[in-house]
Amino acid sequence: MNLSNPKSDFVHVNGIRLHYLDWGGEGSTLLFLTGMGSSAYIFNKFAPRFTDKFRVLALTRRGQGDSDYPETGYDADTLTEDIRQFMDRLNVEKAILAGHSLAGVELTHFVATYPTRVDKLIYLDALDDRRRETAIMEQNPLRNIEIKREESSPHTIEEYIADMKRDFPRFAEIWSELLDEEISHGVKVNEAGIVVDRMPASIEKMMVES
Repeated sequence: MNLSNPKSDFVHVNGIRLHYLDWGGEGSTLLFLTGMGSSAYIFNKFAPRFTDKFRVLALTRRGQGDSDYPETGYDADTLTEDIRQFMDRLNVEKAILAGHSLAGVELTHFVATYPTRVDKLIYLDALDDRRRETAIMEQNPLRNIEIKREESSPHTIEEYIADMKRDFPRFAEIWSELLDEEISHGVKVNEAGIVVDRMPASIEKMMVES
């Protein structure tokens, strides 16, 4: 797999620092928004295909990847404002918003709040209303079953990835350089020298509940 080499940069908006990737291109702006737990790098194989017709960007929301991890601000209103201010900083008056999974909430909220700033919406395996997802999850007979996984203390990203492939076999089947890159921006080494997810459980809980 040949990964692209986009411009990686940060913007200070809404009191925090957000990370984004810029693949360049000419034309209308196509802005990719990530799913739960992902960073802009998750689009690094997909996004460059559109640079012949669009200026292509991807934003990593707060609490994920290389962006800041504030203790608050994971409600739809704040996440929407993050996107608006990001567009303002990059002088993007109107954009095509393409969101994966959780980003469907932001797409729907953004166009309702700033309809003149949106050209089109693209839902990539995403729901426009989380209430439908909640209803589906509540009907899952296995929703309260906790899957026990082997205890592990990875000291390298390679060990962390090996653990993921073991615990989530479906990931092992599709693993690639893209996921190596994505994982490297979503983990950190704690004080004990263990590689852990950068997103605290408290932030994950706020995202899901908001």
